[in-house]
Amino acid sequence: MVEEIKVENIEEKVDEPIEPKEEIKEEVKTFTQDEMDKIIEKRLARASKKADEEKVEAEKLAKMSETERATAEFEKEKASFAEERKQYQKEKLELQVVKELSTKNLPTDFSKYLISEDAEGCMSNIKEFEVHWQQAIEKAVDAKLRGTTPKTGGGAVTGVTKEVFAGMSYKEKSSMYTENPTLYKELSK
Repeated sequence: MVEEIKVENIEEKVDEPIEPKEEIKEEVKTFTQDEMDKIIEKRLARASKKADEEKVEAEKLAKMSETERATAEFEKEKASFAEERKQYQKEKLELQVVKELSTKNLPTDFSKYLISEDAEGCMSNIKEFEVHWQQAIEKAVDAKLRGTTPKTGGGAVTGVTKEVFAGMSYKEKSSMYTENPTLYKELSK
């Protein structure tokens, strides 16, 4: 069995105009020549400083004997390791602070402000923060719960004549309606 292809549908689609898609506008930042010169100068200064430091280091190493060179490289590696270890300890303390804050139901966003040099300093910072945090929450809750003092009295409005009633604002009339509907009906007749 052979299937027939309808050519009519294809021709209809070909005759339809193709609408252009919306062009995506990319935001391009432009620089003036002065700005470009300043950027290039900064980068060149940084690169030349680094190259000078490497050159001085290479000259020092070249002047040293083999044992001195090995000792200098060892000290350099030791300093690098100490820096990495210090960074690791700091990250470990920060994780511990975050964990402690979350167990005490305190916001963990403040962890970076509570980090100290050692664990004991961090714990004392957390305890102090907890006290201040609780005081701030209590103060805020008290402020929210404190409302306006209810007005005393209210009672019926008496001694109001039709002329005074006619001069009253809508708000005054509506409060009279809620407070003393019988007087309101009598005066509104």
